Amino acid sequence: MKPNFIINMLGIVLLGTITACIKDSVEPLGDAGKTLIKFNDAPSKSLFFSPFNETKKINLFNLRRDPNSDAELNMSISVTVKLDQQIIDKYNTDNGTNYEALPADFFTYSLDQGVTKNADNFTFNFAPGDFAKNFSIMLDGSKWTNDLSKKYAFAFVISDAGGQTLTSGKDSMLVFLSIKNKWDGVYEVNGSMVDVTNPALQHVNLGLAANGEGPLQMELRTISATKCAFFDPVVVGNFASPIWSSAASGFSQYGSFSVIVEFDPNSDNLVAVTNYAGQPAANSRYGQLDPSGVNTYDPATKTITIKYNMCQPSVIPLAPHIRTTWDEKWKFIKDRE
Repeated sequence: MKPNFIINMLGIVLLGTITACIKDSVEPLGDAGKTLIKFNDAPSKSLFFSPFNETKKINLFNLRRDPNSDAELNMSISVTVKLDQQIIDKYNTDNGTNYEALPADFFTYSLDQGVTKNADNFTFNFAPGDFAKNFSIMLDGSKWTNDLSKKYAFAFVISDAGGQTLTSGKDSMLVFLSIKNKWDGVYEVNGSMVDVTNPALQHVNLGLAANGEGPLQMELRTISATKCAFFDPVVVGNFASPIWSSAASGFSQYGSFSVIVEFDPNSDNLVAVTNYAGQPAANSRYGQLDPSGVNTYDPATKTITIKYNMCQPSVIPLAPHIRTTWDEKWKFIKDRE
């Protein structure tokens, strides 16, 4: 008890010293006394949808003014927001992504009262008492069903704050829109792996356990209505098949190999495994579903039981060229954020 008592007493003394220092060197806050304009959800917002054929109202952002007084709130102001494709382009360059502007025939604008459009500019007319306005679209899901791998984005910037002050870091807004199929999500992986050419290459969970971590949590990311790609956010941080090398006591991955799983939309069961890097990739690696496995999806528990192979004829010349086999259960944990 004595050490905690000493720490608590020291904290009180330090707090008193800090308080005294603050009193002697008070500086005004940079935005104190100002009416602030901001995108409430900035700098970005990700929206994921299950496939749909109807038209839905989608809120892209909320534009807000935080007045410094009742008098300011009861004034009328106009704020201009514009679309900015350059923000999307820069994001793609910086992050290696491929977001596109949402095609014009996919949606119509559904604007709050007081919001007007002129080309790529939107004027938000705040009447007395207004402090926030939503910006929405009517999205036609039927336009998107042909290619669920497409990912779209809107980018906005406040170009005119109506004489008010922009909140730092809240003056631009990226909204990402993606469709996900029913198998999309974050899964916990358990099972085994065997590489017939090198027994030291083992299941990634053995390495995670050695570090007091795991099991692996991976993501299935929608690439079509019936296909998901295996994404490893934990070990490699990419579309990859992570492994553990007991000889090197370190993690590794199979180069140019990561799996795409395909489901039967009627039974939900697995029908194919292919290689995300190519079927086959340049190093001859390709994926296949192992027919000796269970290879089913349980919708009640959202659990995938799967057995699949990495084949590599350049290393295993005799058919069926199977080098590595995974026999696993993938249990759904949560939706991707």
